[in-house]
Amino acid sequence: MDTFNRLHLLAELDHEHCHLNHGPGVDTSVIAATDYIVVPIGYQEDGIREVSVRDLVIPVCHDCAVALQGNEWTLLFCLDCGESRWVYRHFAKNRYRHHILWLKGCPDCSGEFGGLYFNDPAGIIAQDHAAGRHRPFMVVPGEAAA
Repeated sequence: MDTFNRLHLLAELDHEHCHLNHGPGVDTSVIAATDYIVVPIGYQEDGIREVSVRDLVIPVCHDCAVALQGNEWTLLFCLDCGESRWVYRHFAKNRYRHHILWLKGCPDCSGEFGGLYFNDPAGIIAQDHAAGRHRPFMVVPGEAAA
């Protein structure tokens, strides 16, 4: 994502609401977004060059952004329909190690499971900074000028 697109997202932030699930009966249209999750969707062409077909941009509120960086919650997000679910790791039957699990198809939109992808915001940020790149996983207002 280039600087122009980042600034455009930040300019729109005041008009966005959280797009993640906050539980049954909660109207997320009244929960203001404070950050974005920005994930490049693409592939590596030759092991070095990354081709980003598009960026997946998800507005999130402060509480969701904090939960994504902690060790108590894992987010399940369907790439096909955009539905999300939170898993509280303490009560989960499975041992979740990752902060976000990206699903290709889910019970809400499909009867067929197409794959599972995962990543951790802190890991992506650390790898990029170590490599001298600044490809933000989460775009936050304080990073707009960086």
